[in-house]
Amino acid sequence: MTKINYQHSQDIHNTKDALEILPVVFKYIQPKSIVDIGCGNGSWLKASKLLGVEKVTGVDGVKVDRKELLIEDHEFLLHDLTKPFQLQQSYDMAICLEVGEHLPKSSADMLISSLCTLSDVVLFSAAVPNQLGHCHINEQWPEYWHQKFKEHNFLAYDILRQEFWDHKKVFWWYSQNMIIYAKKGCLDGVLVPNKKVNALVHPSNYNQKITHPKYLKTKKELLNLIALTTKILLKKILKP
Repeated sequence: MTKINYQHSQDIHNTKDALEILPVVFKYIQPKSIVDIGCGNGSWLKASKLLGVEKVTGVDGVKVDRKELLIEDHEFLLHDLTKPFQLQQSYDMAICLEVGEHLPKSSADMLISSLCTLSDVVLFSAAVPNQLGHCHINEQWPEYWHQKFKEHNFLAYDILRQEFWDHKKVFWWYSQNMIIYAKKGCLDGVLVPNKKVNALVHPSNYNQKITHPKYLKTKKELLNLIALTTKILLKKILKP
C-alpha cells in the first residue's frame, strides 16, 4: 500500500462545511446512499447521516484511529487509492473532495473511472496548481478533471462555486474547487450542464500565496515581507 503520512485534524475535518454545502446539493439530488472516496475521518458522511442519508460507506488509503472516526467501523474501508477499487453496490451519490491532488498523475484516470462506476452523481473537488498543501503531487485546473469525467459520459454542473464563493463558514478550497458531475441524462430538467469548467482562484487562496516565500522573487522581497510582518506585530504588542 502506498504510504501517505497525512493527519486528519479536527479543525479541518469536521462536519461544519458539509452541513453548509450538502443541503444545497440535496435540493437537486436526494440520495439515500453515499460513498466518500478519500473520506478521512468520515466527517462528510456523518453530516450526510444527520441530513437523512440512510447508508454511507467511506474509503480511504490512510488508516484512521477509531477514536477519531466519525462513522461506524463497518462503514469504513481501508484501501490504497492509487489502486483500482470496486464495491459490491452502487450509490446514489459519490463524494471525492480534495483527494485527486494527493494521488500520482498515473492514478488520475483510475480514480475518475472508479467514481463513475460507483455512482451516476459525483460531488468532486481537487486542488488547483500552486494551491499547495501536504502531499500535493498532482494539482490540476478543473478542466483537466472535467475532461476525464467526459470520457465516461459525465457532464459538469458548476453551481456550487458561485453559491459559496463568499460564504464565510466554508473553507475557501471548497468554494474554489467544488463541481457536481453527473452521468448524461441523470439531471436533465434539474440543472443545466456547463460545457467548460473555468479555472478560478479564490481571493483567500491568492492572498495567501502572494506572501508565500516560494513566490517572492528576491531576498529583498523576503526581507521586506519580514520587516512588514514585524512592524505589524510590534504595533499589536505595543498598542496601549
